[in-house]
Amino acid sequence: MEMAVSDSLRRQAYALAEAFVQALDRRDPVALQDGWAMSPALAGEIVDMVDGYFAPRQRLSLAPQADAFMAGRGGRPPVDVYATDAGPLGMECLLLADGKPDEAVLHLEVSGHDGALQLSYKYIGS
Repeated sequence: MEMAVSDSLRRQAYALAEAFVQALDRRDPVALQDGWAMSPALAGEIVDMVDGYFAPRQRLSLAPQADAFMAGRGGRPPVDVYATDAGPLGMECLLLADGKPDEAVLHLEVSGHDGALQLSYKYIGS
């Protein structure tokens, strides 16, 4: 049975994901390392993955929060936040390129530690 995710928690997770996507947009491996405690190798791999999906000057973003959780293509919202059996929240975020939906989907996890939410990168797929 799938557990419901509150609107407040969904908005908090969205804010974390939005900050992460801003670092992706800058293609900045140091920001990824500093902001999300990643190794240099992983941060570089993520930037390479972004460069494989998007042109260098394409601006990356998430759907605006007002539209992010409403059903879109295929009935799924552009930003889907869901409970998992393992404990952390899962997130699937359709990345926008210059404001338009693209094929790349960012997969993240959000967990609580010491009363604060933390975001973890899983992968980018299509």
